[in-house]
Amino acid sequence: MGQTWKIVDLLKTVSEFLDEKGIENPRLNAELLLGKVLNLNRVNLYVQFERPLSRQELDEYRELVRRRARHEPLQYLLGETEFMGLPFKVRSGVLIPRPETEILVEETLKLKDALEKPEPLIVDVGSGTGCIAISLAKYWPESKIYATDISQTALELIRENADLNRVTGNIRIIEHDIFTQWDVNLPQAMDILISNPPYITLREMDQLPEEIRRFEPGMALTDQSDGLRFYERFFELIKNHQVRPKYLMLELSGTQHEQIIEQSKHYGLKNTEVIPDLNHINRVLKIKVDE
Repeated sequence: MGQTWKIVDLLKTVSEFLDEKGIENPRLNAELLLGKVLNLNRVNLYVQFERPLSRQELDEYRELVRRRARHEPLQYLLGETEFMGLPFKVRSGVLIPRPETEILVEETLKLKDALEKPEPLIVDVGSGTGCIAISLAKYWPESKIYATDISQTALELIRENADLNRVTGNIRIIEHDIFTQWDVNLPQAMDILISNPPYITLREMDQLPEEIRRFEPGMALTDQSDGLRFYERFFELIKNHQVRPKYLMLELSGTQHEQIIEQSKHYGLKNTEVIPDLNHINRVLKIKVDE
């Protein structure tokens, strides 16, 4: 007969194990993973501290812990995360939403009064999980939003998350590569063009934490170049009148914000505002596009 493991003993042992493997917040990780296996929230884990695990539950938990110890992201293992107070499904192959991207959404929501339009048209390029598009649809329900991506995994996830958050009627999902001709199914004139583009340079990729570098999709992290290609493409599309947004809202690279701002001015986009995040890193570039 093998050892009978109770919740209280298992959490202590696994927390110590994950700590040894260099996992941040090991106790929280241990609790969340066990909660997934037992379908219990953290409060109920503590209420049932003396509960023994079955062999099947124990095997399932061990597998999740093994994967977490290899630094596979917790969000992928849980299959979900939260963004802007909303639930989002996540899975391997799609970028995990970041808290700092909430600033991009919050600043965009502030444009409600400036636009004074009953049904604003918004295009989200490189939508990933759909966290930006879906959050805007949820908190700006009058808006009509196009969510684009080139990844089939991402496109499927956007559909699932739109359904999960009950905004399917607000969002149209389009497969599109920003470096090709502007898709005929996308509007050329819009109120807001928004994106959190891949802005990590190829050189910086090797310096990323293991959890990001090994497990998150490279195509959502880097442009395989200098980290500026997507920004230049947006500016080029606007200068050539291929797209005509009233506002361009972009998440900024934490290391190259000055180059991006200079690049925007080179393309004649001078009405710019930069918004920092809570760590005083310039995080959002807001551009009012002249008519």
